[in-house]
Amino acid sequence: MDWVASIFTASGSFLLSKKWQYGWLLSGFANLLWMAYGIWGAHSIPLAVLNIFMATNAIRGFRNWKKGQVL
Repeated sequence: MDWVASIFTASGSFLLSKKWQYGWLLSGFANLLWMAYGIWGAHSIPLAVLNIFMATNAIRGFRNWKKGQVL
């Protein structure tokens, strides 16, 4: 599962660097995979908590992107 999450993370980051909105979707899905891996695969609560923060930050970034705000 960690390899799949890594591929989604890298793909999402690449798409965002190209300014493609689908990067947000891939990044969000990657966060869900990392949370699941952190809880069930690695038994690492800090990894799951980190990805909750990252998902929240991605949602904020997506909303700002939709509004056309540049931060």
